[in-house]
Amino acid sequence: MKEIYSALEEAKADISGLYALQYLVDKGALDRSMERTMYTTFLASAFRSIRFGVNEAHGRGIAVQLNALLDAGAFRVAGDGTFAVDGEKIKPAVEALTRDILLLQARGDYAGAKAMIDRLAVVRPEVQRALDRLGHVPVDLAPRFVTAAQLDRE
Repeated sequence: MKEIYSALEEAKADISGLYALQYLVDKGALDRSMERTMYTTFLASAFRSIRFGVNEAHGRGIAVQLNALLDAGAFRVAGDGTFAVDGEKIKPAVEALTRDILLLQARGDYAGAKAMIDRLAVVRPEVQRALDRLGHVPVDLAPRFVTAAQLDRE
């Protein structure tokens, strides 16, 4: 997969993990209530990851996932620029994207994988507008490590 391997692998890791969570819910290994939050958490996490851009594998991989799920109608953009999960479309869309990526890798289909990356590993205008609204939210936190004695003095 040459230069696209890392981005494709990152996309596969995330989306197949989401697929696996649904599988565990469906089999009763995880509580059904998890299903209500896992897709919205995934969507929020996509914005956290893509804020750093699509210049490296994680950003490119999450852009592939976000755009594929938008294209499938599994994620929707409202008129006010907010994003939502379509409960009817999300499961089949996650399954389809997982299958598509796994088949590209299994077949060693460089041309198909490159076409997917070229088409989907971008920040689309509706996503950029949402990211622009997050400008005031810090990207990094600077932890302060202190000893217990220092805490007592504060």
